[in-house]
Amino acid sequence: FQQSKGPPEGYSYPLCTTCGRRHPGECRGAAGTCFKCGQTGHLQKDCKKNTATSTSSQADKNPGASGRVFAITEDHA
Repeated sequence: FQQSKGPPEGYSYPLCTTCGRRHPGECRGAAGTCFKCGQTGHLQKDCKKNTATSTSSQADKNPGASGRVFAITEDHA
């Protein structure tokens, strides 16, 4: 088992105390700026650049995915 010396992949930016996201530079959330398009006056959830695919749930993105659960009792362990 090896430990990396840097931050985990995808977490290279500091955690913003204003919006709770990880991003570089000034917080867009503090200015009421959309994280998707960068314009003021609306938030990402209300952005006109959203499409049906970008707002769908995680389950819709991979409808063929399935999972399995295995239970092991003390007798079978």
